[in-house]
Amino acid sequence: MFCYFSCVGQEIICKDNTKPSIEKEAIVILPGFGDSKKGRNEQEKFFKEKGYDLFIPEYMDKFKVDNCVENLHEFYDKNQLKDYKKIHFFSYILGSWVLNKFINKYGVLNISTIVYDRSPTQERAPYLAAENLNLIISIMGIKNIMNDMAGLKYPPIENKDLDIGIIIESKATKLLRILEKKALEMGPLDYKLESLNQKTDDYIYTWLNHDQMYERFDVIGEEIFYFIENHSFSNNAVREQYNWNPFTNYKKEGLK
Repeated sequence: MFCYFSCVGQEIICKDNTKPSIEKEAIVILPGFGDSKKGRNEQEKFFKEKGYDLFIPEYMDKFKVDNCVENLHEFYDKNQLKDYKKIHFFSYILGSWVLNKFINKYGVLNISTIVYDRSPTQERAPYLAAENLNLIISIMGIKNIMNDMAGLKYPPIENKDLDIGIIIESKATKLLRILEKKALEMGPLDYKLESLNQKTDDYIYTWLNHDQMYERFDVIGEEIFYFIENHSFSNNAVREQYNWNPFTNYKKEGLK
């Protein structure tokens, strides 16, 4: 398998060039605001050479979520992803909003599987950042896209032609712990599947927080592949929400 960073930001593409695309399947990872070089390195290290071509696009726009949708569409065309036998997505929060808007506009195409990373806690971060961290997100260059995301409700899709799984985070990040009071002023947190407004074939809970979801593929990675290959998560996965305060900084993994 040949892997390379493209000339566009931090795009990563790993391909088996010995087979035509029509005989192959590919995994596309859509990072979100927690994207980083370290996170992409961990994604590449875990997902490559698993029998799938791997694509991690640089699709994020600094201004609008709809621009991200068009960037994903351009990436899909440029890399001829329509030629693949099947495409499987693993998407973080911003990526999930973008992917659903993409599907609602352009259709399912050859997309077969979506595994969403969802978090009732972290999904409040765009609004909280826009209201409380204006200077910081301005310096980071994400003020406009963060403000746009803060005003958007989740755009659900139908799953009649797709296998859809959801991994629900169960802990708050350090940033959300700092903003706990502000987060709870927005109303009670609901970790039930129904609150996520997305029809799904299966779902699981993870003790990870959003930052850890970018690196701890020793915890969630095999479940992602299991869902892709079996249309459900494994029998060993956790399907009941954790009975704990998500804002508590649990130090030991034994508490998971």
